[in-house]
Amino acid sequence: MSVSPRASKEEFMAALGLSTHDPQHEQYYRAMRDEAISTYNHLNESPSNLLENYKALKPPYFWHHIRPERQRWGINEIARNASPLTRPLFARGMTTGEYGPNWVAGWLLYSVFRSRDVRNNRNRRRGYGNGVGVGGGGVQGGEDGRASSPQMGVRYDGGASAGTAGGGGSAGGAASSGKKEYYDPVRNG
Repeated sequence: MSVSPRASKEEFMAALGLSTHDPQHEQYYRAMRDEAISTYNHLNESPSNLLENYKALKPPYFWHHIRPERQRWGINEIARNASPLTRPLFARGMTTGEYGPNWVAGWLLYSVFRSRDVRNNRNRRRGYGNGVGVGGGGVQGGEDGRASSPQMGVRYDGGASAGTAGGGGSAGGAASSGKKEYYDPVRNG
């Protein structure tokens, strides 16, 4: 059974027959995630991985900035270079279906991009509503060289928070309610 890249960690691990409550299974998860982080870092090394209209951005890049063929390459790269410990888990993810070519590697890579998206950083979310608006439309580079969305401002301490110039975001309700909801570029557009 495959799961969507936007599925929760619990759903992802259950689909692999793993439990978030088993320390051994958490070790497998961390090892797979470390392999995905390596590919994430590689995809952030060069603007040649970006869609044409994002070539001027500085890393870290957002998932939706990466060219689809490079996303696919990254997914294949994770599975191809899996360690002996994680290789059997990545082998379970091979599919020609909707979440192909490998739903396990795809979920992990998307998860790494999502967790490193400045719009999801819990430390930055604490300052929600106290930032300086970026202004303008589209995705821009923040003062620290990171890409930032028009809904987010960059504070002088390097954190990001909601700005008023680009309009409000739906993340505010999740941040104030304490609910762990990640910004998803597909869902939250």
